[in-house]
Amino acid sequence: MAVRVRQIGPPRHSIEIARTLDVSRNGVMFRSRQTYEMHSTVWLILPFNPKLPIQEPEFPGTIVRIEKQEDGSAEIGIRFHNARSDRISGNYETKAAPQEIAERRVKDRAKLSLAIRVRDTAGVEISSTVDVSRTGVLFRSEKEYLIGQLLWVTVPYAPETPPEEVEARVVRILERLTMRCIAVQYTRITGMKPIPHSA
Repeated sequence: MAVRVRQIGPPRHSIEIARTLDVSRNGVMFRSRQTYEMHSTVWLILPFNPKLPIQEPEFPGTIVRIEKQEDGSAEIGIRFHNARSDRISGNYETKAAPQEIAERRVKDRAKLSLAIRVRDTAGVEISSTVDVSRTGVLFRSEKEYLIGQLLWVTVPYAPETPPEEVEARVVRILERLTMRCIAVQYTRITGMKPIPHSA
């Protein structure tokens, strides 16, 4: 996903268009060769499409992470200011989970490669999962999705069986040179448990 980042000095005035590495409802990460300062404010357009005659309005974010890379570039992490975080989240009715619940969810995740069927209003994608939990799933994808987008997923998916779809929303997008992964959260608790590895 493309992002336009505008910086008002110090250390410098600059505008760059970058490719995101990680997008969530609260922030974004991208790689850059520009100079940024920790805790400085930048202005973003996300997603950015240079072909559009009228762009989305800019919104502010704060630099919260700068990781230098061996090739001289840096991975820049930006946290959205609260107004944008609320706007990009879509129609969420649940509040943020307490820390102990969030930690338990992490522990509930299982690294599994299962077939998954993903349907949106534009069509169907068949792919494989990276990890699975009771509250959501992370899967590989060749398609473009948006934060907050509504999807219907079937996991595990068997082509010979009618799909049993579960409604979910996109909550995170991870992009690397060779792979894009999409994290979705179920809109209701499904009771699904991670499937153990066979002996």
